[in-house]
Amino acid sequence: MKKTSLPILIVVLLLLGASITAAGCIQEKPTYIVGVSPSFSPFSMQIPGTEEAYGIDIDVLNAIAEDQDIKFVYEFWGHAVLQSKLDNGEIDLITAWVRTPERMEKYLLSDPYIAAGYTVVVRKDSNLTVDDVLAGNAIIAFEKGSVYENWLEGHFGTETFNRMIDEKKIIAKYTQDATLYAVLTKEADAVIGADYVLGEKLQEYSPLTSLGYITDKKEVGFVANKSNEELIAKINAGLTNVVGSETYDKILQKHHVAQLKDEYVVGISTENWPFTYLDEDGNLTGIDMEVLEWIAERNGFAVKYIDIPWSKNINAVATGKIDMWYSGMVITDERSAKVTFSTPYYTAGMGIGSAKDHPITKDKFESGTAVIGIITDTIPEKWLSELFGKDRYEKMVKDGMIKKYASYSDLLDACLAGEVDCIAIDEAKLVITVNQTDIQVVSMYETRENSYAVAMQNGNIPLHDVINRGIADLETSGKRAELMEKYHLS
Repeated sequence: MKKTSLPILIVVLLLLGASITAAGCIQEKPTYIVGVSPSFSPFSMQIPGTEEAYGIDIDVLNAIAEDQDIKFVYEFWGHAVLQSKLDNGEIDLITAWVRTPERMEKYLLSDPYIAAGYTVVVRKDSNLTVDDVLAGNAIIAFEKGSVYENWLEGHFGTETFNRMIDEKKIIAKYTQDATLYAVLTKEADAVIGADYVLGEKLQEYSPLTSLGYITDKKEVGFVANKSNEELIAKINAGLTNVVGSETYDKILQKHHVAQLKDEYVVGISTENWPFTYLDEDGNLTGIDMEVLEWIAERNGFAVKYIDIPWSKNINAVATGKIDMWYSGMVITDERSAKVTFSTPYYTAGMGIGSAKDHPITKDKFESGTAVIGIITDTIPEKWLSELFGKDRYEKMVKDGMIKKYASYSDLLDACLAGEVDCIAIDEAKLVITVNQTDIQVVSMYETRENSYAVAMQNGNIPLHDVINRGIADLETSGKRAELMEKYHLS
């Protein structure tokens, strides 16, 4: 038997050791350092008092890590510091960057995993328009070092942009929350930002609202240095498997990201002539229903209607039980505090009607000696309170001179039966009532304060945009004039 020489034994041991080491490396997952902003909701946030990150980006990256068998660790830095850290090689990846030609020339950007449009947010009571803001007729807040800063500079031009900075017509803040707080406290009039970022925050900042999109959708991806092609390749491979999956849909739902749906749930009243009501055959009809279905067809979504009592409709919108209330609702301060309204699509005054077989005069109504019927939780309550004065109005309710009913049919029956002398309803509804029943006009009040609009959850910017564009298109297409004539509202 031959003896193994010492040199051969050493070589064998070295090879064996190398194999063991190589096996150990294969088992250890590659680890990458991701720089995230601690307050960039809903993309990335830091759990207070911990080093843990959460948000859309974190959930997407964790799904990619599992798919690609790699590991990410997260470090928190301010938005302005992240790019410097990436340039110096201290971190491997930055989350949630809008893909721009300038950035794609300098860095490697992953395939997009979401798209965001820029929007303008203002106070609901400001009466500002997008044109006002983009013309520079408002103080604008933006997040320093963000892509929105670049957009504003490009929009106004560098010279004008710098002058507006000096004149404090444009204000830089270090976080998106700080920009919104500036508008809330009236330090600024408007904020420029992405729909997913600002939309999610508008559910918290309820006195603010979006005026709609000012850009097309911008693609968002992850960014690495040019030298890190291997990491971006893994990110893209993971995104191919993650985006569009059930996991991805759950991530967006988890973080309340509003996207256009295939079907919207719409709250209505089936007794709200001429807006939404049941015809003689029990079919749902009305001008609002026809308008919405016209908008839906042009935008490729379906609608599902739910009959909801007036006393519950605003809460149903605010809590997301329904996507919108599209059934002749007037904008009020109380309602606006809980939801966001579309641009108004109809304006009307108030009407007073009485039964033809026991009519009353305008003087009798205005003297407060006629028994008045109204539908509870509707605009006539506020209008009568202002007409008679709050104290007298409350006394009339207490004395039975103002009676409240749950529905339009109950109100109409009470008037025709002589239970009340007259009814107070909006002008449009009174016109239809007179055409279809034994009610006649006592008087019309051209207050022009009753603006009808669609109620939607605050922050659902994609839906707001679709409805507002639809209302605008309705006007320019001539369809609105056709429907107004059909329902005797022209």
